[in-house]
Amino acid sequence: MNTLMKPSHQDKTGKKLDFIEQWLPPRYTTSVNIILKKEPKDPAYIRKVRKKKLSDEKVIDALYKVSLINKFQTENNQPRFNSQKL
Repeated sequence: MNTLMKPSHQDKTGKKLDFIEQWLPPRYTTSVNIILKKEPKDPAYIRKVRKKKLSDEKVIDALYKVSLINKFQTENNQPRFNSQKL
């Protein structure tokens, strides 16, 4: 039987999904399955959870972790502005 999500839980999930949309790399299904190593999912199912926003907390958490890693890698690889070189 499905239960209704509490508003605070919906808000947290919504923020996670927004973050995932912004930072998820183009090829992500293998990385998600590495995180879900005990229960790997079919890549088509992972894409379906992302695009149709299905309620699968384990997959959403793994997508969030992959997005977080991608954000850190992207931000750390950008050259920093150094005013001393001017």
